[in-house]
Amino acid sequence: MDERAEHVAAFIVAGGKSSRFGEDKTLYPFEGTPLIERVTGVLSRVFTDITIVASDAARFSYLGIPSIPDEVKDLGPMGGLYTALIHAKRPWIFVAASDMPFLDTGLIRYMTTLTGDCDVVVPVIDGYYEALHALYSTRCAGTVARFVRENRRQVISFFPEVRVRNVTEDEIRAHADPARVFHNINSRLDVTARNP
Repeated sequence: MDERAEHVAAFIVAGGKSSRFGEDKTLYPFEGTPLIERVTGVLSRVFTDITIVASDAARFSYLGIPSIPDEVKDLGPMGGLYTALIHAKRPWIFVAASDMPFLDTGLIRYMTTLTGDCDVVVPVIDGYYEALHALYSTRCAGTVARFVRENRRQVISFFPEVRVRNVTEDEIRAHADPARVFHNINSRLDVTARNP
C-alpha cells in the first residue's frame, strides 16, 4: 500500500488556455493517456485529497475528482494558487501543473517530509523555482491574497515574505532526473521532445 501524506492536500492547476498547444492540452493523450489523468494517477498514490483548479472545471467531471473554478479569473498560476489555498482543508497543499507528465512519487513524498519549519517547499534548478511543483502552507494564504489584490501574477513574487525551503538539485537527483520530472508540455514540440 502506498504511503499517503495526510497533512497535505493536492491541487492541480489546470486553468491555462493552451494557446501555444492549439487544443486543450490537459485532455491530450500523451503516450496514450490524457495529461490530466497522468498527473492525477501519480498524485493519487501520494495524496487522498486531490482537487483540480480550472476556469472550466466541468470538463474534468468524468474523472470523479473534485474540480473548482478559479476564484479570480485570468490571474494564471497565481490565481490557481490563491484558489487552492482558500479551499484547502489540510494545513499544507501540494500544487502541481496539469501538463507535467513525468511526476515522480518518490520526489513528491520526500518533499512532504520537509514541511517542518517553513512556509514553502520548492525545488530549485539552476536558480529557477519550480513553483508549480511545490508545497505551500495555508499560512501563506493572507500574503498571497494581498499579492492577488495588487495584481501581482508571478507566484514567486511573494517568496521573500515567507520562509522558503529550497529543494536542491542533489536532493532532487536522489529521486528523479530534474530534466525529466519538471518537463512540461506547452507546445507540440514538447510532445516530440518527451524524453528529455
